[in-house]
Amino acid sequence: MIVEELTDYAQNFLEEKYGMSLDIPIVINKRLRSTLGSFILTKDKPHEIEMAGFLIEYGADDVIYDTLRHELIHYALFMQGRQYRDGTLEFENELRKHNVGSTKTVFVGKVYKFICEACLGEYESLKKSIVTSPKKYRTKCCKANIVPRGEVAYNGLE
Repeated sequence: MIVEELTDYAQNFLEEKYGMSLDIPIVINKRLRSTLGSFILTKDKPHEIEMAGFLIEYGADDVIYDTLRHELIHYALFMQGRQYRDGTLEFENELRKHNVGSTKTVFVGKVYKFICEACLGEYESLKKSIVTSPKKYRTKCCKANIVPRGEVAYNGLE
């Protein structure tokens, strides 16, 4: 998915739902790790909408567009002088109105699978080093050796 596709989608969404246009760029930020997207203000003015690189790489199209709509609602409400922050009643109601997911409701990304050598419990970690250097780690359950089992990517729909 490329920025031009996201921008076209954004323009159509904002025009149809809010009667406005998008006057800031959409950028892919490969450094984002803790969030799927972000509406960025600079000096209390809209600056850009960032989409996480890992979302574009691993996310299902439905999840990517849902995240974009979420950020566009932040933008639209801000431009209208309304409550635009996550968790505010007006913002959350607007998400429901447009059937858009709230913050932290899906997981997208790659995780590393391992098992406990003692009890055979299966676990996942975001740390790549847990499978590349397993001798440095012990399991929480039994304080036993970690046995790497590969990696799995989640696209937000699981």
